[in-house]
Amino acid sequence: MGLLHRLLSRHVKAVWRTEQDLLHRLGYARPPEAVQWISTSACDLSCPHCYSHAGKKSASELTTDEAKRLIIDEMVRLNRPTLVIAGGETLLRRDFGEIIEYAASRGVPWAIHTHGGKVEANREVFEKHPPIMAAISVDGPEEFHDQFRGKAGSFAAAMRAIRLLKHVGVPEVVAGTTITRTNADLLADMVADVLGSGADSWGFHLMTPEGRAAEHRDLLATPRQLRRVASFARRMRSLFHVELDNEWGSAGGDDAFYRDVPFVCGAGRVTCVVSANGHVMPCTTTDESESHGHVRETPLSDIWAAGFSAFRTPGDDLRFDCSDCWLQTRHGHSCRSAFFIDLLDDLPVPGVARPMLQIGLPERREVAV
Repeated sequence: MGLLHRLLSRHVKAVWRTEQDLLHRLGYARPPEAVQWISTSACDLSCPHCYSHAGKKSASELTTDEAKRLIIDEMVRLNRPTLVIAGGETLLRRDFGEIIEYAASRGVPWAIHTHGGKVEANREVFEKHPPIMAAISVDGPEEFHDQFRGKAGSFAAAMRAIRLLKHVGVPEVVAGTTITRTNADLLADMVADVLGSGADSWGFHLMTPEGRAAEHRDLLATPRQLRRVASFARRMRSLFHVELDNEWGSAGGDDAFYRDVPFVCGAGRVTCVVSANGHVMPCTTTDESESHGHVRETPLSDIWAAGFSAFRTPGDDLRFDCSDCWLQTRHGHSCRSAFFIDLLDDLPVPGVARPMLQIGLPERREVAV
C-alpha cells in the first residue's frame, strides 16, 4: 500500500484541479477544510518577522457575539471545517474560553497557533476541549528565541506549553519555526530541544514580507540558506516528523521527501482566512484589497460559495497556480528553487563564522528568491 499510495499521490493535484474546475463551472464549491480566524491583532510580543503589525488590539475586531454568529454558526453551514484560531496572540482575548465552548457545543473542531506564553493560564479550556492540533512558535535555541521575541522566558514558556498540551490530550502538537536569515543555520542546534519537548512534529515556515516583516526584508533567508534548510528537513524526516509548510511551494515529484502529502496551494480552494475585523481573505494576508467580502455584510458561507473565482478557474496565472504558494508569489518571492539541492552546499566553509545572534546582523546580503 505504501508504494501504491506513492504512485497515486503523483496524480492527486491534477485530479483535484479538474474537480475544482468542474464544480465551479456547475456553480458549486466544495466546503472548505479549514477556516482560519485571526482573532485579534493584540500581542504581548513584537517579533520582527510578524506578518501583521501585531501589538495593539484593533478597534474594529469582531465581538464575542459576532464570532459566534458570523463565524462559528456559518462554519456549521459549511459542513463544520476546522476552526484554526490565531492572532496576534489569540489567548489574549478575554472571551477565548467562551468562544471555544461555543464551538464545541456546535460540533466545530478547532486548532490553535500561539506563542505559548498564555497556555498555562488557559489550562482549563484546553483540558475541557482539547484542540485537534496546536502549533507553538519556537524560533531558535533559548538565547536566540528570547532575544528575537524580545521577552526573557518566552522560550521556556513555549516548552512548557508543548508539554502541557500533550498532557491534556492534544493529538498533535507542532513546534513551528519560521525560517529567517538569522536562524536558518541554527536548526541543528534546536534538535535536542524540539525532540525533548514532546512535540509530535516540527514545521518549517517561511517569513512572508508583509506587515512588520515588510520592514525587515533583511531577515529573509538567502537562497543558499533555503537550500540548506530543505536538505536538513529531508534528512531529519528519517528521525522525526518534520514538514516544510505551504510557504515553500511544491517540490514536484520530490514532495514525498519533504511532506506527508503532495503540496497544493489551498488559498481560496481548500481554506480561507477571516481577519480580526471580519474581512475574508484567500490566505493569511493583511492586504485588505484581497478581501472577497466582509462577514458583517455577507454570510461567510455565501462568500465562500461565490468568491475566489480567480483561484478556482483558469485565467489568472498567479492565483490559479496551485503549485506554488500564493502568499509568497504575490510578493515575487517564490521559494521553490530551494528544492534544487546543491549536495556540497551543506559543507562548512573554512574561516566563515556562524551567523551572529543580534537581530539585524544577517549572515550575508544576498537577494532572496
